[in-house]
Amino acid sequence: MKKFEKLFTALKYYLIGKNYYNALKALQFARTHHCGFRKDGSTPEFQHQLEICMYLMTLKDLENEETVLATALLHDSIEDYDISIEEMETKFGKEVTKCVWLLTKQYKNQKKNMDSYFEDISKNPIASLVKGADRIHNVQSMIGVFSKEKQIKYIDEVEKCFLPMIKKAKSNFPSQGAAYFNIQHMLTSQVHLVRAIHEDKK
Repeated sequence: MKKFEKLFTALKYYLIGKNYYNALKALQFARTHHCGFRKDGSTPEFQHQLEICMYLMTLKDLENEETVLATALLHDSIEDYDISIEEMETKFGKEVTKCVWLLTKQYKNQKKNMDSYFEDISKNPIASLVKGADRIHNVQSMIGVFSKEKQIKYIDEVEKCFLPMIKKAKSNFPSQGAAYFNIQHMLTSQVHLVRAIHEDKK
C-alpha cells in the first residue's frame, strides 16, 4: 500500500505541475472505480494504471502526453465498469473517449474482432502507446500470479499481436519512433526472459 500511495501522489503532483487538468480528473475518476485488488490479492487494482503512467512518462516525443496519461488511467473503465461512452465523452472529451474505446475489447457483451482491434489501435498514436505499456506491465506483474500456461499465452500474444501492432504504429507515427522503439525493446526482452525461465524449469 505504501508504494501505491507514493505512486499516486507522484503522479498527482506531476499532473498538477504540467497543468494536465483533464488527466488529473481522470486520475480521481479512475481511482473511485478501480478500488479492488489485482490477481495477487494484495496489490491495489489501481496500481496497474499508475505503473503504466509512470512508464509512459519516461518516453520521449509523445504527441500529446496529457491525453496519453488520461487514456492510460481510463483504459479499462468502459470494459470493466460499464461506464457509458456518453458519460466518458461528457467528462473527458471526444479524443480521450475515442482512445479508450479503441482499447476496449468488449462492451455490453459484444466482443470485438481481435484482428480489427489491433489494426485499429495501430492507426492511433495514443491508443497504440497505451496498449503497449499495458502489456508491458501485465507481463511484468504476472510471474508468481499466473499459471505457466497463461504466462506462455501472454507472451505468445506479444509476438503475434502486440509487436506487429507496435511496428505498424511506428511506421504510421514516426515522430514517436523513440517511444515505440522503447516499447518494442521492453516487450521483446520480457518475451525472452519468460521463455528462458520456463525453459530452465523443464
